Amino acid sequence: MNETALTWIIFILAFGGMVIVHEFGHFIAARLVKVEVEEFGIGFPTPGAITFWIGRGHLILQNGRRIEIPQNFNLPIPWNSLVNRDVKLTVDEVNERFLLRSIEADTVEEDRQGTSPKHIQAGNKTGALEMADRIAQAHPGTRFTFNWLPLGGFVRPKGENDPNVEGGLAAAAPWKRLFVLSAGPVMNLVTAVLVISVIINQLGGIIVSPPVDYTGPREILITEVVPNSPAEQAGVMMGDVLLKGAGQPLNGAGDLEAVVTTNVNKPTAFVVLRNGKEIELTITPLVNEQAGRPMIGVGYCGGCKFQPITSIAENLKYSVQFTGAQIYGLITLPVRLIQGVIPPEQGRLVGLKGIFDIMSQSVSNDVEATQSQSASSAPNPYNAPVQTLSMIAILSISLGVLNLFPFPALDGGRILFVLPELIFRRRVPHQFENLVHGLGMTLLIAVMIYINVRDFIDPVTTAFP
Repeated sequence: MNETALTWIIFILAFGGMVIVHEFGHFIAARLVKVEVEEFGIGFPTPGAITFWIGRGHLILQNGRRIEIPQNFNLPIPWNSLVNRDVKLTVDEVNERFLLRSIEADTVEEDRQGTSPKHIQAGNKTGALEMADRIAQAHPGTRFTFNWLPLGGFVRPKGENDPNVEGGLAAAAPWKRLFVLSAGPVMNLVTAVLVISVIINQLGGIIVSPPVDYTGPREILITEVVPNSPAEQAGVMMGDVLLKGAGQPLNGAGDLEAVVTTNVNKPTAFVVLRNGKEIELTITPLVNEQAGRPMIGVGYCGGCKFQPITSIAENLKYSVQFTGAQIYGLITLPVRLIQGVIPPEQGRLVGLKGIFDIMSQSVSNDVEATQSQSASSAPNPYNAPVQTLSMIAILSISLGVLNLFPFPALDGGRILFVLPELIFRRRVPHQFENLVHGLGMTLLIAVMIYINVRDFIDPVTTAFP
């Protein structure tokens, strides 16, 4: 398959899947605490969405009788428009429960001329019993829809912003709202842990850094080879150990830096250890204009070792630890940018195009790694095709953490308004909260437009280290 087509398929499935997982977390949490969900949509909300499934619901008549709405019962108007209106029903009695078969009602529809009477009828008149009463409450099942723009998904809880809507999210107890709002980001983080565990299983282990007080020789273990770099062109592979450069032993990062700096633009002999054999490669260090110093294009770890992982428990332990480290890195990113610990370019936010560009490179590297592994008699575990999975894990962590930031319109911003009610038993007026979230959403849209436009004007690039 063409790499570009493959990248598009993976991008849509991965990015859309992460958003759907996020929304599924909200959906499951809402159902667990009995908050009604009107719609679960796959894709970005668009007119003319296709309904492919409708869950069970129920009606409460004025006489107190409960009528079950079966799956996929399609009413041509919103169920809430029938509340406090007289209806005619046919039902079946199944296991002492009344199951709706058909419904008739006179209602009104609004158009440019105002309102006009409308008679609606839905279902088939096959029920054994006929009833005539007024609907006191309507609790329809969740609609599951496909939308025309196939990116992401959404959940539409009942009464999301109005605490006067009975059975809705805004009317729920504060601990329930906190649970529902937190569930989306938590699902993204759990997904990241599972993806990372798959990566560790693919690699067969992890790279372990030396202890802080380690004073022995620090072998230079190659953990990354940047595409189109001098190192890649010379044949360096992840998992290689750099032993010598320009005839000098390499016992640490300082030795490597000295060899690279003194041999700019000169073909230089390096000796690497690969699968127990010493191999000589010729690498020409080049000046990286962005960094302003000579480099060969590798990421490395001094004194690191490859530790095999065989048990599920140990795999999950390291998966959780890695996810925690990534969360800490994201949370402390603003502080490190202000302190100048990392350059501003490394803390840059990217939009859909930037994500696609990075994923395109990951897919390309994985395709190359797959071909290399299939052609090699001794596959290199460091060069396993897991870069795309790593990208998905990091994106999933980013989506979860960023949604927990206390910014209006994000889950974290909504959680911020729940906390006073939990702590002080006093609720912020919902009109004020909705206004703040509306302004926050406007600002978010403006920021996202800026980020995505910048991706086209100043594309994300990978410079070799």
